Amino acid sequence: MRLLLIATLLASSSVTATPTLPLPPALPLAALEDYRVPAGTRLGDTLRASFAIQEVRWRPEGVKGAQLTAYAFVETGKPARVPGPLLRAPSGTVVRVTLRNTLPVSLMVYGLQDHAAGKGTDSLAIAPGATRVVTFTATAVGTYYYWARVRPAVQHPAAPVPDEWPSGEKQEGPLVGALIVDPRGVAPPRGERILLITRWLDDDDPRVHHDPAFKMMVNGASWPSTERLRYTVGDTVRWRVINATASQHPMHLHGFYYDITGRGDGQLDTLYAPGQERRVVTEMLPLNGTMSLTWVPERAGNWLFHCHLVRHMAPVQQIEPRTPSAGAHAGASAGVHHAEDNMAGLVMGIHVSPRAGRLAARDLARANGRDVGAAARRQLRLVATQRAGVFGTSAAQSFVLQEGGAAPARDSVRFPASTLVLRRGEPVAITVVNGLTSPLAVHWHGMELESWFDGVGGWSGAGTRVRPPIAPGDSFVVRMTPPRAGTFIYHTHDEAGSELSTGLYGALIVEEPGAPRDTTRDHVIVLGQLGKPGEHRPAANGRTTPDPLPLAPGTHRLRLVSIPVDEQFQIAFVRDTTVLNWTLRAVDGAELPASQQRTVRARRTVSAGQTFDVDVTIPADAEGYALRVTTRWYPTDPRGAEPAPVLVVPIRVRR
Repeated sequence: MRLLLIATLLASSSVTATPTLPLPPALPLAALEDYRVPAGTRLGDTLRASFAIQEVRWRPEGVKGAQLTAYAFVETGKPARVPGPLLRAPSGTVVRVTLRNTLPVSLMVYGLQDHAAGKGTDSLAIAPGATRVVTFTATAVGTYYYWARVRPAVQHPAAPVPDEWPSGEKQEGPLVGALIVDPRGVAPPRGERILLITRWLDDDDPRVHHDPAFKMMVNGASWPSTERLRYTVGDTVRWRVINATASQHPMHLHGFYYDITGRGDGQLDTLYAPGQERRVVTEMLPLNGTMSLTWVPERAGNWLFHCHLVRHMAPVQQIEPRTPSAGAHAGASAGVHHAEDNMAGLVMGIHVSPRAGRLAARDLARANGRDVGAAARRQLRLVATQRAGVFGTSAAQSFVLQEGGAAPARDSVRFPASTLVLRRGEPVAITVVNGLTSPLAVHWHGMELESWFDGVGGWSGAGTRVRPPIAPGDSFVVRMTPPRAGTFIYHTHDEAGSELSTGLYGALIVEEPGAPRDTTRDHVIVLGQLGKPGEHRPAANGRTTPDPLPLAPGTHRLRLVSIPVDEQFQIAFVRDTTVLNWTLRAVDGAELPASQQRTVRARRTVSAGQTFDVDVTIPADAEGYALRVTTRWYPTDPRGAEPAPVLVVPIRVRR
């Protein structure tokens, strides 16, 4: 059953949209909430707000998209917006919220409370037609949210999904709002944005594309109708990201690192001390998780911030399947516009403008590939290959690096793809040849490069000059100068659904100049999946039954690359059943500061698009040592219908 579900979720959309049904005209049409303006009125140390809880309709896919209905918090006297209003006040403020339930069902409201350490989730019952007032003093600084549910038994949005959805449950996805408590005496950062992730369910509406029935949204919208965030080179960008869903989301930023300054679980927020911020390109937001982050756009162009789970950013997230936008951009290959047609759901588009003045023209030229800087000192040729019938009726696909003068055969495949080794500060030109039967987009995950080469078809570039995917039989030269040494990934960025599991991923290692890795002590372990969609199995370095890893006694660096489709991996360094220790050295290709390079218990959970480097020590008499990789299914089945697959990479002591 699980395999059938996954296969269905990953399949490309081919459903014909049913004409939109008329909705009751009495329901107000809600706009999308952008969380720029707080609700309520502050007088002294008191914030007063009044909300009606009512049914609304809204268009998460733009003015021409489907109209959906749901329950929402609507500020009294203001136009309806989805999701709920922003409550924001400094620490020490008395918050007084009046709630009027206009619905014909009873509601339980949660989260309108102080979030001091150790406090649980308060709840408030509101009968149909009733009005209740909740008052609390907000003392705990941080990022939180409030929500309501029809079912009294639900104490948390992450409660297990029942076998049958009770009446009304499907309407409650947007019934949530942001709650921010700022430090007293400190003004909110100028330009800070709040990104609230919600989901909506309706599994019996004939208008809705049901693969899956859950539709993920940011601030009430689904890509490509999500807000375009606009910045200028050199700006300091500040976001608060709230995951108000019962799903996990590895959130990836293209082209730049971001610094996480705080993390929370919806109940308690922890702000990191200066120097303890974590630098990443992908961060897993767990169920009900929150994070505060900053980053600086150093290069102009178009970029993305998105969930890296394929099913949360693929066509399966479309509410009504879209008609392919043939010719939507200059040079579109085979009518494919990847950014518009093959992406949906949890994706935010970012436009970074050049700095004003004499550097603006060069910034723009670099963003659209016209000024590539220093001439490449290295030339690589990477061929995307394909062989039919490897996974039953499905083809295997791969990236094979050309070695010598002869190009690899177009039907030669290797798992994982060839590991690319670059050098910090050395300009390189990589000619990517598309030997597939479909257009190809390749993303250089974690690399700090110009937008033109970032690898999102129909989006990467600047302004209206954007890169199409690489057409079958065609090629494209990617130019970059890696600014740091580390462990990175390259992979397909065509989210039709099958490409990752059929082999289009590989490791990208950047070495220090003049200091090549000692491959007897420095090892790359690529964790992905292989097989046709819905039947793929976990694989380590291209093997679903891994060969032993031969390690000599002493200390070794392991570079662990995680690039599954929709799952997570829990990776542990063990001796028999005992979890050992390792020393964490780098995350997402960025070497950790000395204060964060700690020796810890050797167990770490990662999702798609994350890498980390560790040092492990192998004694001369080691026996029973291994890396144990446990697959965490997404979404996790609370009933435990199937055991999680375990992949063991044995370690053999090489003497």
